[in-house]
Amino acid sequence: MSQTPEFIITRRFAAPIDRVFAAWADAEQMAAWSGPKGSRTVVLSGEVAEGSTMFARAEQDGEAYAHTLTRYLEIVPPRRIVWEQSFADENGNKMEPAFAPGWPVTLLTEVDFEADGDETVITLRWKPVDATPEQEKMFADNLASMNGGWNSSFDKLDEFLAA
Repeated sequence: MSQTPEFIITRRFAAPIDRVFAAWADAEQMAAWSGPKGSRTVVLSGEVAEGSTMFARAEQDGEAYAHTLTRYLEIVPPRRIVWEQSFADENGNKMEPAFAPGWPVTLLTEVDFEADGDETVITLRWKPVDATPEQEKMFADNLASMNGGWNSSFDKLDEFLAA
């Protein structure tokens, strides 16, 4: 059994739960905000649907820096989305990301949505799947820095929801 700690982040959004959930559950909306500032996501195939796999490319300054395969395991509107996300090559073969050697190939992401009046609180949990001990250690060693990456993405989501 893995002893790798789970990354957990909670964030409040000034939008109703149905609106926030849709921003995660609709591929076009998700692509508009996901990824850290300065990056963009291009959905190449698939959709956000339970049992579906989405293939996407992450770009920075117009250049691809990563491809991902996202397999949706559970979608409970408007309360929860669970997926496994793997880094991949341009042909969709799972691989360690070139920009972060030693990083886990696959991560399990669980996002829970909670209505709070006209606002929504999300709690995101992230942990490696089938990782080597070295990959688990890298994940654990980078827990603090993950806050910056996720908060950057959530800042873009705030802007998207406000538009």
